[in-house]
Amino acid sequence: MKCLLLAFALVLPTAALAEPIETQKIITAAAGDWNGDGAIDLAMIVETEPGAAMDMHFFLRDKEHNFLKPAGIVQEQMYGEWNGYDRPGYEASYIEPELTALPNGSIKLYIPGIPSNGARTDQTLTIAWRNNGFVVAGFSYDYHDYMKDNVANDCDYNLLTGKGKSSKMQPDGTRLHRTVAVEGKVVPFAEWDSGASFTDCGE
Repeated sequence: MKCLLLAFALVLPTAALAEPIETQKIITAAAGDWNGDGAIDLAMIVETEPGAAMDMHFFLRDKEHNFLKPAGIVQEQMYGEWNGYDRPGYEASYIEPELTALPNGSIKLYIPGIPSNGARTDQTLTIAWRNNGFVVAGFSYDYHDYMKDNVANDCDYNLLTGKGKSSKMQPDGTRLHRTVAVEGKVVPFAEWDSGASFTDCGE
């Protein structure tokens, strides 16, 4: 993966970047046609510093000149375990965001939860190109308390339509399902608030 990411980095024009990106800080990347113009674009998540949230960089391909043009940086929207690549005894982290290009041109952003007292909440965002910008089109989460019996809930809904579904595990192990029906909205990824999405899910 690191070799592939380095190859991506080498095609980026140095002058077009706000500041150099250290390739060892690139956690994950995905390539796809984000804006539907038939050209392959790029998105990547880059570490910043220990204990700080990570940044997501977007690039759109300039078809006329055939290069990847920076299309924005969304700062500090996701956390993960610091990779520690420059520390003695480095070992890869198992709590890192993941990017996947979806067939419809959207981007799947998986944000694994950092365990706390035996519980964790994994989140997944669907990021789409709308009105010349990247917005959060979908949100889902999966919460599970591994230290307690039958304590888990989940939600999956479309922010653009406000429609979706959620469920909560009951003490007897069954699940109580409910419909999510809120006002649809267009939320730029840079302005997305996880707390608002959890509220929409009824949490």
